Amino acid sequence: MEQVANKKRKEFISKPLFSQSLKSLRLIWLILTAGAALIFIIVNLAIGSKNIFTNIDMNSVSTYVKDEDIGWLKVLGLLESMGFSLARIQAMSQLDLNSILAELIYKISGVLLPMIYVIIASNKLVASQVNDGSMAYVLSTPTNRKTVVRTQYLFLILSVIVMYVVITIFSIGSEGISTLIVKGLGKEVKWVPVRTLLFCVGSFAAMFALSGICFGASCFFNKYNNSIAVGGGISVLSFICCILGLFGNEAFVAVGIGVKTMYMFNYLSLFYLIDTPSMSTFCNAVFLKSTDLTPLCFNWIWEMAILFVIGAIFAYIGGRRFIKKDLPL
Repeated sequence: MEQVANKKRKEFISKPLFSQSLKSLRLIWLILTAGAALIFIIVNLAIGSKNIFTNIDMNSVSTYVKDEDIGWLKVLGLLESMGFSLARIQAMSQLDLNSILAELIYKISGVLLPMIYVIIASNKLVASQVNDGSMAYVLSTPTNRKTVVRTQYLFLILSVIVMYVVITIFSIGSEGISTLIVKGLGKEVKWVPVRTLLFCVGSFAAMFALSGICFGASCFFNKYNNSIAVGGGISVLSFICCILGLFGNEAFVAVGIGVKTMYMFNYLSLFYLIDTPSMSTFCNAVFLKSTDLTPLCFNWIWEMAILFVIGAIFAYIGGRRFIKKDLPL
């Protein structure tokens, strides 16, 4: 008995438990990772680095107006009646698809499948095993509660890391291929793989935070339903608020398809801390030597740090709760 106790104290992680978690979650990991990578490949190859609107050539417009003997006041009146003010036309002409895509992919469509994996895996690793009684078998072996928490959390984080390594490789690779295709058409495109890398790291930071929240909830509750309601509920709420907050984006408001007050939803979403505009500004200034007057911003660094801290804190609180609470064994 004393030898068993000493073994429990010295064992950092349980290899059999880690292997068991790998076998039970590898299929869903493969499916969701492949699906997420496919989203990035399709978006990069289908859309590439084009602009939503081309710049308006006012010289050509002036020539057309003169040739057709149309008064500028009539043209402006027609545009105003159609809801296109000069300010809106200017905003539309300057709208860049790259910035919109970064918001849509790395905060919404690109995080949906990894988020589903985090919710399912977190609850399956602890709460589900407590709920169905299999945790009693695990703890009847020389594996104590601390080892269980460390093993399951390590597995969760490593699986998410590997998922994002795969996603990043396919995202950067498909973007590079897309750039070559566009260049082959005679268009000037500048490829900045570091920007894509930062976007993926930012997305991973958000998943790290959600992993800590979901895993913490899984450790905190004995019932699977309660665990997934809290962890999954916070994740889904954060995702929905991010979508709603997108319609408060300055670009959408400028072209008349957004409402400024909806920006407040961003403050209820963890994905708001994926600061793609700040990352783009940084990469443009450093790697493209951009002369844009937008000030160089490093907000993305401390925002990522906040996401990592949130994930670590919630995972730690949940782990401590699991170690000390009564289990229905």
